[in-house]
Amino acid sequence: MTWTAHKKGFSATPSQIMGKIDRFYKSHPGSASLDVIDVWQKVAGEPEGSKSDEGQGEIWKNAHWYLNGDWWSQVSEAEQLGFVEGYLWCMRTQIPAPIESYVGTASSYRRRIDAFVRANPKLGKEAVATTLQRYQDGAGAADPR
Repeated sequence: MTWTAHKKGFSATPSQIMGKIDRFYKSHPGSASLDVIDVWQKVAGEPEGSKSDEGQGEIWKNAHWYLNGDWWSQVSEAEQLGFVEGYLWCMRTQIPAPIESYVGTASSYRRRIDAFVRANPKLGKEAVATTLQRYQDGAGAADPR
């Protein structure tokens, strides 16, 4: 969202933003139908209590942060699927003229990424998005079933 779609407010990691999103849904029950991405944008600028983030954490200078094969191997299938769903949603809805095209389901791509990461452990620093790009239309597209 930040690097490719050039949208503001999406620089937090999931662990940094989940609490804010959860609190929003709990305090706004009438907003249950709002997409997570819309809520994320609403709460992204809200301060997190009295904590100061200044001088803490890493500054990522690449589009895919730490979301590489090493990360992929450490998270659950649900988190992997969430990554793929979010990536595909972004490519399909937020990029005016997407340079990548995917016809398969998020589950089919998750399985392919997982198989690739397991078969190529030495490529652990390769961004998961780069691995996914191997399976876009015209590059051995995933089975849409």
